[in-house]
Amino acid sequence: MRIKQGIIAATMIAGLLAVGSAPAHAIPPPPPGGDNLTVLSYYAGETLVGQRWFGCSQPGQWGTLEGQLKVTWTPC
Repeated sequence: MRIKQGIIAATMIAGLLAVGSAPAHAIPPPPPGGDNLTVLSYYAGETLVGQRWFGCSQPGQWGTLEGQLKVTWTPC
């Protein structure tokens, strides 16, 4: 009976660790090498409603910074 409880406990811990690590992959890392301009684009449905960017010594923003977020990187 203890072996069965141990297997169940190990499975639950492994499942919690897998679920807990999922948000870390929500935003992919920038491409390797060189300086990159990071662009945060905000969408309302299919319509671009605002952007914020930083990197390459050119920070800035325009529009509404709410909605669905998409992150892209562009080499300087």
